[in-house]
Amino acid sequence: HMVRFGADQILSGKGGTYTDEDIDALIAKGDARTEEMQAKLQKDAKHDLASFSLLGDDGGPDTFSFGGENYRDKNKNAGNFINLPQRERKRNYDVNEYFRDAMNAGGSSGIRAHAADAAARKKRKGPNFQDFQLYNRPRFEQIQQLELEIAVKKEAQIKAIEAIRTKARNAPSFHNARVSVASGKSMEELTQQAEDLEARLDLDFKLSEKDQKEKDELQDEGFPDWNRKDFKCFCSSMEKHGRYDIVSIVDDVAAEVGKAEEDVKKYYIAFWQNFQRIADHKRIIDRIEKGEKKILRLRQIRDSINEKIDRHLQEKFRDIYKGIEVLKKQEEEAASAAASDTPSKRSSSPKPKGTPKKPTPIPDVPTPDQVLQYTWRTIKFSYGQNWKGYRAYTEEEDAFLLYCMWKHGFGMAERIRMEIRRAWQFRFDWFFKSRNAQEIQKRCEAVVRLIEKENDEIRKKKEEAEQKAILEDQKKKAEAAAAAKKALAEEAQATSSASNQQGDAQPQPMDVSA
Repeated sequence: HMVRFGADQILSGKGGTYTDEDIDALIAKGDARTEEMQAKLQKDAKHDLASFSLLGDDGGPDTFSFGGENYRDKNKNAGNFINLPQRERKRNYDVNEYFRDAMNAGGSSGIRAHAADAAARKKRKGPNFQDFQLYNRPRFEQIQQLELEIAVKKEAQIKAIEAIRTKARNAPSFHNARVSVASGKSMEELTQQAEDLEARLDLDFKLSEKDQKEKDELQDEGFPDWNRKDFKCFCSSMEKHGRYDIVSIVDDVAAEVGKAEEDVKKYYIAFWQNFQRIADHKRIIDRIEKGEKKILRLRQIRDSINEKIDRHLQEKFRDIYKGIEVLKKQEEEAASAAASDTPSKRSSSPKPKGTPKKPTPIPDVPTPDQVLQYTWRTIKFSYGQNWKGYRAYTEEEDAFLLYCMWKHGFGMAERIRMEIRRAWQFRFDWFFKSRNAQEIQKRCEAVVRLIEKENDEIRKKKEEAEQKAILEDQKKKAEAAAAAKKALAEEAQATSSASNQQGDAQPQPMDVSA
């Protein structure tokens, strides 16, 4: 209370002194004000629900008083009540007519079935065919539109039949003699006409046999059991193996999606016959062609590596393999001679003197992998002038990379990295051993470009030599032909001169008359 009701005067005072009596006076003033507030609360809080009222009878405020004016009795009789008219009730006292109309609300049971079928065909949207299921959707939609038109006509015919039945119920009977009925207007004739039209609904309003057969064929030619996951797997397999490696495609798809190989083959044939039915077939074909280009590039790289390795083996170990081939030929000749030598010939022929000569044993021919395992360090590269500033790797390291690419394949950078870590030749080559897979792959690509350039130069030189040999051969043939032609001309000239000389040497005939 002191802080709330009097301490601000003490704290904000300027000058003077305050005694304890002043402070006591302030406290007493606060206590008096507190007692006054409590008394007021006790007086205002005395309420009784039994005597509670909002009319202001007890001297309290009236809730209808506002702005100095009481609205309790003002406009009390000014009502605006709407008097609604009495509802009219319509009763049908003809019980037979009521039940007849209730039972035949939709016509007979047959006409109700036809009406339900027509309504269902109008609402039918057709099956939800996906484009990768390879259905002929344009033609199928045409047949579906034809069915819709037939359903509309059938529904109109059903309404006409119902109108005829309604007219027949109200028409007089043909047997009623008191009423003259025109021909075709009696109840019996109209009922018979409605029944005839109802009997022809199934015959007149349906697809023709040709269209129904075509619709069944269109449904059978698709693949409803293929989902988008299966289609993506099929496209990925073609990107990986190419469109012509059918065996690998069928094996991959059958193993991954769990379909039979015959189903995958059928889908493969249908895909390449009807791939235009797929919405984004251009993008799919582009991805397949891109994968085929990658496969072709890998084959070119493999052929270049094999060409380099074969040339290295031919240059370094040609004599070894040539000697082995000679020894094999000698062994085959000795075996054939021994087989042709019969026992009778051996007994009649004199035994050779001295010790027979033993055949030279043929050593085991090592495979190219065994040869390269110990001789890859002898592989040489023609770097040229442009590679001087880029040779961070030594020729021995490049030779080992080439051997690993020939052994494991191009692109197997992780396997090549592990081979480098295990090779004892590079146990102290920390630069080569610390390269990661990306750096090794980048260097392998550089080595491939190098050997491709080397192979192209060697191939070009070989073609030039062959072309030069062909030109020289043609030149020699031309010179030989010219010499032969000249010799024939000289021979013909010599023959003609000899015949002329022989004609001059013959005697002249004698004149008998003289």
